[in-house]
Amino acid sequence: MNAMLTLANPSLEKLSTTLLPAPLAAVTGLAAAAVLFVNAAKRAELIPVSSATQLAAPLAQAFAIILVVGLGRVALRRSSKFSSVALALNVVGLSAATGAEWVINLVFIRLDPFQIAALRGGPLGTALLAGSIVFLLGSILYCLALLRDGNAPRIPTIAYAIATIPIALRSLVPELALDAALALLGASVIWLALWMLKSRPA
Repeated sequence: MNAMLTLANPSLEKLSTTLLPAPLAAVTGLAAAAVLFVNAAKRAELIPVSSATQLAAPLAQAFAIILVVGLGRVALRRSSKFSSVALALNVVGLSAATGAEWVINLVFIRLDPFQIAALRGGPLGTALLAGSIVFLLGSILYCLALLRDGNAPRIPTIAYAIATIPIALRSLVPELALDAALALLGASVIWLALWMLKSRPA
């Protein structure tokens, strides 16, 4: 609906550009990538776990929300209902992932394994599972929309989609695979962010 209104009203297009300019979204994406690399280094024990790294960890997903909205404005066709749904689902999935990261990094770290297992066995476990599913589905659909509309570069878009699979399934994959996925996602986000800096809205 918002996309259709924007197409029909140039003033709304100007307003959306003013509220979220592509350079701002791109810089936020670079910040998200930096946090992803810190998260990967922390999990690989290349840097120590600290209060700062735990507090910063969820910012990757939070910053990514601004990135994908800005990238959608630049690379997605406004008239496509599929692209609009994919973007909306991706934003919801990233929001859920942000909440999950807060819990994992700021709550679980202070609990013993028995307490964590008890929490995961209740409503929190259901919420974390649902959030992972929405995050994975939203990310894949969003990347498919980018590929279908054909404006964003294909290689980082495909890499982004591939990287989200082990991240969404983090409890089922080896630690090395998760670390590699975080690094791959960070690299793809940097590529997309740099591409945005020199692109015009589709």
